[in-house]
Amino acid sequence: MDELIMMAFVLFTIVLLLTVSMTLAALISTVVVLIIPLVICTIALLIALRIKYGSKKDPSEVSVAFFHPYCTAGGGGERVLWCAIKSIQEEYPYVRCVVYTGDKESDDEIFNKVKKTFDIELGRDNLEFIRLTKRKWVEASTYPRFTLIGQSLGSMILGWEALTKFVPTIFLDSMGYAFTFPIFSLIGGSTVACYVHYPTISSDMISSVKSSSHSFNNDASISSNKFKTISKLIIYQIVGSFSKLVMVNGTWTGNHIRDIWKKQFGFDLFVVYPPVDVQGRKQLKLGWMDGTRKNMILSIAQFRPEKNHQLQLRTLAHLLEKYPSHKQQPLNTKLVLVGGVRDQGDRDRVEELRKLSRELGIEDHVEFQIGISSDQLNQLLSEASVGIHTMYNEHFGIGVVELMAAGVIPVANNSAGPKEDIVRHEDTGFLASTVQEYAEYIHEILAYREKYVEMQKKARESTDRFSESNFSNQFLKYFKPLINQSLRNNNNKKRN
Repeated sequence: MDELIMMAFVLFTIVLLLTVSMTLAALISTVVVLIIPLVICTIALLIALRIKYGSKKDPSEVSVAFFHPYCTAGGGGERVLWCAIKSIQEEYPYVRCVVYTGDKESDDEIFNKVKKTFDIELGRDNLEFIRLTKRKWVEASTYPRFTLIGQSLGSMILGWEALTKFVPTIFLDSMGYAFTFPIFSLIGGSTVACYVHYPTISSDMISSVKSSSHSFNNDASISSNKFKTISKLIIYQIVGSFSKLVMVNGTWTGNHIRDIWKKQFGFDLFVVYPPVDVQGRKQLKLGWMDGTRKNMILSIAQFRPEKNHQLQLRTLAHLLEKYPSHKQQPLNTKLVLVGGVRDQGDRDRVEELRKLSRELGIEDHVEFQIGISSDQLNQLLSEASVGIHTMYNEHFGIGVVELMAAGVIPVANNSAGPKEDIVRHEDTGFLASTVQEYAEYIHEILAYREKYVEMQKKARESTDRFSESNFSNQFLKYFKPLINQSLRNNNNKKRN
């Protein structure tokens, strides 16, 4: 029965997508023949489902459920998840916390991994994990084409499975699956909140539609069809409206969410910087002028296409060509690329980068460090002088914050997160766009080191606003009203 209900929801969404892209005449006839009866049936179905699943909430408790199908991934998004849960546990030890996950590790394995990876000790008495079996429906590999639409509809299937296993008081999506919002709001009667790392549809994507350009997750046949893309936008706006509280990781993301979801900063939309291991990085010695810091340019980024490692290699080649002094002592500048690889595609990408370094004649000044330990990374962070970041429109830029906290002066891409929230140009680092700009800033830092003693200190000091304690304070500031309101509602029900 539940599977049939979910199929009906997916069918309704597909019909809505097709309807928006129809001609006016076809649209009118479709509304009369199909849409009106479908809407009536859907409303009746929603009422029946709300009665069935809304009554499953335990009125004697307040529960917060986090929708995070990949909770053991160990990245910045997972640090947000665990820090948020830790904050709730410390402030409300009697509130039940739940994580919907598709990971198969045991509870003990997850708790131990969180401690080992993030050094976060979670309470085990009021935190439980609900396993989901349909995670494949949100994986990009399932949809070679129509990836965005496929993953969005797939998240509804996964969200439905989550709802049927547990109906929470408050539902918080921490991975960007906005199409789950109406399921928990309309059917479960849950209060919906979210933490957005990256908007599924951004203002930039809308602009690209107007110019009929496409990207890796937006097929050319879709991006060239304005009606189809506008239909995606309309539905994304609708599902976003179900979230009563939206927290975003930075100004860039917040501006896009404000424009797309029509949210208002300071009312239902708030910037909450993600937690970064600032204190751990600040333990490293500054050592700017005592010989500790080498003429090393450090890159920390997974070997994915959007990270644009080619730009880093071309920057080094330009630097060595224009300023030959970097080829020999006392400078002897080196670029070290640190990152992880997910699959054979990433490994092939690394080999292509090695090939490019040979073609550019800079292989003696380039070093690849794949999947190194945290101790090895700390060693590199303690020795590097310049950090290079080349991804265009990165929504935040945790790696840039880590570089700055460790005492490494950043030269970051002049866009999105690094530009809006992290680097103050010519004060705590530099912002660049072209090979020439990157090379000039790097040369300036390394060749005239004594001028940048204060910049290194300012860069480190500026990272305190990205600490775990600051995240906890800000998260609770905006999330507590939802919990307090739920507690009041439960108390009123008990009195009645």
